[in-house]
Amino acid sequence: MARRDSSNLSLSIIIVNWNGGESLQSCLRSVFEAARVPAEIWLVDNASGDESAERAAAAFPSLKLIQNSRNVGFARAVNQALEKSAGEFVLLLNPDVEISAEALSGLLAVMDRDGRVGIAGCPSVDAGGRVVPGYERSFPGRRKDVVCQTEGPGRDVAWVSGACLLARRQMVESIGPLDAGFFMYYEDVDWCLRARAGGWRVVTLPEVSVKHELGGSSAHVPRAESARRAANSRLRFCEKHHSRARARRLALGMAASALAGTLLRLLPAVVSKRARARVSCECARLRAVLGPRAPV
Repeated sequence: MARRDSSNLSLSIIIVNWNGGESLQSCLRSVFEAARVPAEIWLVDNASGDESAERAAAAFPSLKLIQNSRNVGFARAVNQALEKSAGEFVLLLNPDVEISAEALSGLLAVMDRDGRVGIAGCPSVDAGGRVVPGYERSFPGRRKDVVCQTEGPGRDVAWVSGACLLARRQMVESIGPLDAGFFMYYEDVDWCLRARAGGWRVVTLPEVSVKHELGGSSAHVPRAESARRAANSRLRFCEKHHSRARARRLALGMAASALAGTLLRLLPAVVSKRARARVSCECARLRAVLGPRAPV
């Protein structure tokens, strides 16, 4: 496929914010500096209490702001901007990520070179130089089904992280938006699985990377609540994409693990703050197994 002039590409950048603080300002500065194609930048604020969205809107007047009265979760917030945005390509970016012109150009280029690429991502590097690939070659519950390389640019993978994920609008229109039943975690895995099932390539670009203070976007969420959300989303993903029997086995295994973890740490928790925190997380996982999940 012949490459077009980059000025003919259009891009919508969507950032979901919840108490992003100064990281959000750094993210937005990087976005405005990196964009070399016509771009609209959407900020969806999930009822932040730190006025980070208001400060961002004042610092970047062209920013398109959606302010929610409550935290509706990542997927639902992304979908709000997806519905209103118009770019041929859509970049999802965490508010604690900084992207360079090189990384953004690389992601757009792989899309432009191969119309079969529906989703593209890249590795993350934190302030300490730690590299996180940001992808997996198989899906949860399908560890033996490793994705094979397809001829074309980019490295084919099962899924890439939603911290920095470029999607093709045509793909979004064909498979639908993010599944809002995932409040937090696994919505990117689910989207990539659906994209691949729809015949689209999902690729990563190991030659470029973004700066990402790993865990920064969820630092304000209590550890036990993060554990509950992760467990809930893991179970929901299994219930959606695997058999009922496998989902039951996973739930039983997670419940047994949480109970064992709680019992092992009960005595140390009497004197150890760290052990008490671990017990709290195990109890939260158990609540996720026993509690309700969004319909699949």
